[in-house]
Amino acid sequence: MIGRALRVAAVSLVGLVLVLGCGSSDRPAELSVDEVKPCDLISRNSVQGVQIATESQKMNSVPGVDTEGNTCFYSARNGNTIYVSAITKHGIDRWGDPSFEHVRSEEVSRIQGYRTVKVWRDSERPGPDSKCKVYVDVAGGQSLRVQVDRSFEENDPPTCDTARRYAEVAMKTLVADRG
Repeated sequence: MIGRALRVAAVSLVGLVLVLGCGSSDRPAELSVDEVKPCDLISRNSVQGVQIATESQKMNSVPGVDTEGNTCFYSARNGNTIYVSAITKHGIDRWGDPSFEHVRSEEVSRIQGYRTVKVWRDSERPGPDSKCKVYVDVAGGQSLRVQVDRSFEENDPPTCDTARRYAEVAMKTLVADRG
């Protein structure tokens, strides 16, 4: 009788730990982007190897389906466009949802200790010169996204390298501002 009670208690405790653990995050800290202005995250000279042709431009929205937040975009000298977005409605877990049947994601190395994923549509699997989107898990239900459209010149760095460099600079600023 006591053995059975101990087993039931142990199973209940394990279940509680699993439920609590699944709802937790392994983020170093919550970095809400509700009030973040993406244009303030990256200065004109802060991303090495990418020459900005014009000043950053602000958008009061985020391109994408059912996505909310703010975006800043930069025009590089090579003709490329780089978008930095503070997304306030969806975290990166959205991209693991099987309901997005034509979208794929891949976890890549963390930025500033925060989970990071690369996302693409089936029809546009990222090659070195094609569109690349990198998302960083900054807070529950929120993310930082950097999108690089494509490379135009043969000696341009791969688009995902450029997206990652911008994400690293943006995250460095975001962590410093909140720390």
